[in-house]
Amino acid sequence: MFHDISTAMQQMMKSLESLNERNQSGIRSVDSDVARLLTMLAITAPEGAWLELGTSAGYSTLWLSLAAKARGVTITTVELDEKKVAMAREHFAKAGAGSILQSVHGDGLEYAARFDKVGFCFSDLQPPELNGEVYDKIVPRLVPGGWLVVDNVTSPRMQTDLIKRAQQDPRVDAVLLPFPKGDLICRKC
Repeated sequence: MFHDISTAMQQMMKSLESLNERNQSGIRSVDSDVARLLTMLAITAPEGAWLELGTSAGYSTLWLSLAAKARGVTITTVELDEKKVAMAREHFAKAGAGSILQSVHGDGLEYAARFDKVGFCFSDLQPPELNGEVYDKIVPRLVPGGWLVVDNVTSPRMQTDLIKRAQQDPRVDAVLLPFPKGDLICRKC
């Protein structure tokens, strides 16, 4: 999967990495190692909807599209900022990934409640305090073996309550990976 990335996709990913380095506060893309891990988790997801809450410029979405293409599924990615939606859609088209991505302008929390069976969900909503609400909405909707990955759980506005809650929740197996801003990875039991 990582060895067969098209030239157009590679160019767009490099462009977004450069954009993120120049404008971290405005774009807020995940680290490339986080993106690769997300892709590896997504490809193992059971049947169910694939969601990304918080698209930003679409960097993580492009990585996830590699797994979606391999599995023959569509990713629904939701972003509240209309300018970022337009920017991400342009990036998806240039990378040749538009056909397997459904980019939605809207409230990720509201949109997440539309799905009853979720196989994979990546949440990178801003501000990080929304992570607890994402957890509450998504975990009951995960199918057995489904994944929820929440980014920024150890950011300056720490989510220690969420981390403890997930690690004690009998519905999921959870682990905290101390990537740059912390990723809480949950798998439905």
